[in-house]
Amino acid sequence: MKYTLQSWKRDGKYFAFKNYKIFYRFAAKQDAPTIFLIHGYPTSSFDWSKIWDELSEQYQILAIDLLGLGFSDKPNKHVYSVQDHAAQCVALLEHLNLKKVHLIGHDLGAGILQELLHRQQSQHLPFNIQSAIFMNGSLFPEAYQPRFIQKLMASSFGHLIGLLLNKRIFSKNMKQMFDVHHPPSDADLAQWYEQLNFNDGKKCLVALNRSIFERFKHRDRLVVALMESQIPMLLINGQNNPNSGTQMAKRYRELVPHPQVVELTDCGHWTPWEKPEIVAREVLTFLSSAFMIQPAFETE
Repeated sequence: MKYTLQSWKRDGKYFAFKNYKIFYRFAAKQDAPTIFLIHGYPTSSFDWSKIWDELSEQYQILAIDLLGLGFSDKPNKHVYSVQDHAAQCVALLEHLNLKKVHLIGHDLGAGILQELLHRQQSQHLPFNIQSAIFMNGSLFPEAYQPRFIQKLMASSFGHLIGLLLNKRIFSKNMKQMFDVHHPPSDADLAQWYEQLNFNDGKKCLVALNRSIFERFKHRDRLVVALMESQIPMLLINGQNNPNSGTQMAKRYRELVPHPQVVELTDCGHWTPWEKPEIVAREVLTFLSSAFMIQPAFETE
């Protein structure tokens, strides 16, 4: 692979959000449309490294490390929420003075996309979302199947997880999220665990995990944001994802008008890591058609 964790960090930058340092990568391309990539839990923007170069041939690419994850600050006492993570994304786009974006979100990032869509429909965004691509996220709580460790972390015993989470336990749980035909390598797991420990990140895991379940309290308005969206949307879903696999794609088709869905066989939760060539191709194909549709919202 072209990128290592070290080279990924070296080519990134930081901006300030509420006195915290937020890491981001930006591949500027003059006069090109912008793709904003929002990663999932418990990883980082490094998840997009396998499709970064292919997308950046045609587009201007931006990726963020959400607060509490990746190379960003990881305050232990911070109140993490989908609203706050969305605010970080808004702040980054304002920092770079970007007015039109195509959003792609994986896992936790997919929920943030829902929040941003809701804000656009309420005319509370300083930029225009032109399209949205979701990848294996908990878009519909009723179709989400959390694993035992997630339930445990959300319980009163959650604080023990950070104390007990070593590389072996972390690696075992990460492997369970991958399709058996595309397991992560030992090098992959080592890099993810290294990044998890950056800025003492294990202390934030419980609060971040609980924020996922807290988001479910906003289920109705976030689902309505999908149902009432007037922009092009696409769901790319790994069928063998234990949390949000085929059942999530089925629910998406039931509730979203005129759904566009790509289901990846022999693929688990980490779609851009397990099948990067297919994911990049589907993204580029979708975006080429999205340009044919006039955005429903305009930002002054």
